[in-house]
Amino acid sequence: MYTRTISTVVLIFLISGFNYQVKGDDDYAGLSFGFYNKTCPQLEKIVEDAISSMSKQDPRTPAALLRLLFNDCKVMGCDASILLDVYERSKSEMGSFSNFGIKKRELIGQIKSMVDKICPNQVSCADILVLAAREAVAVSQGPKIRVPLGRRDSSVAYTNYDADFNLPPADTFIRKSLGFLENLNVGLTIEEQIALLGAHTLGTSHCATIQYRFDAPWIINTDKEFYEKLQKICPKGAASNFNTSLSNDRTPYVFDADIYVESLRGRGLLVTDVDLSDDALTAEIAPKFIFDKDYFFKTFSSAFVKLSTADVLTGNDGEIRRQCDKLNGV
Repeated sequence: MYTRTISTVVLIFLISGFNYQVKGDDDYAGLSFGFYNKTCPQLEKIVEDAISSMSKQDPRTPAALLRLLFNDCKVMGCDASILLDVYERSKSEMGSFSNFGIKKRELIGQIKSMVDKICPNQVSCADILVLAAREAVAVSQGPKIRVPLGRRDSSVAYTNYDADFNLPPADTFIRKSLGFLENLNVGLTIEEQIALLGAHTLGTSHCATIQYRFDAPWIINTDKEFYEKLQKICPKGAASNFNTSLSNDRTPYVFDADIYVESLRGRGLLVTDVDLSDDALTAEIAPKFIFDKDYFFKTFSSAFVKLSTADVLTGNDGEIRRQCDKLNGV
């Protein structure tokens, strides 16, 4: 049985334009900012170029990769376990309804192949996933975040039950959603937790994930016109709900604070986003992010770095997979 360690450090941000960096190369939960300087100095450029190309081919890619990282880190840590296809799908992490709509897992394997051509067997799928998500934010006009590296991949596969236990369901209200983030034990402040929810600004959500809104509409503060639109596009119980998606906000391909604007207007799609403006603990934070982009970007960046250290495997723990969807011993 392997062990995982989490340490707490102070993040100091250097802000220059839209670049948000953690100052210093100190060890961070067993990770470091210069981990591949000697073994794979081309790594970050390879990932950057790959995500740029993939995003041009399909503008939905950044949102998919950001969600992929978040859901990986929330289930037993940032170890690329979400990429594994060891069990049949219904019994794997992907079998959880909380992972419904997860896409682009194969892209991490494709980037891994690119990296291995230059630096064979040096870079983990877990680190590539973190870098891909970092680039997904940057290519969407968000902050460029400097992240520590040195993660190793899980040497075990987790199940749909593990994912169900650790991922918030679609009908989770804000306080419970924040509880899931708090349980990561990486020192996230309340502002950082709300900033991470701002990742919903990228992408769409399936109609199937908002059906609960029609069961008790009075408990969710929703703009009447918007609610009627939801009823029309996502009719209760329709089979088409698993194939129909709506944008989370008005700018689904741009990393900005519009998700908070829509929340305050009662036009949030997911209940967490709507409830954000109704809860006294969180309602005052959203306007700060709306009116101060640098503050939002800085807070999101620090939160992203902390999230990416959740239960990481380092040193001799875990493995560096040869293929991201398979364990080395299988």
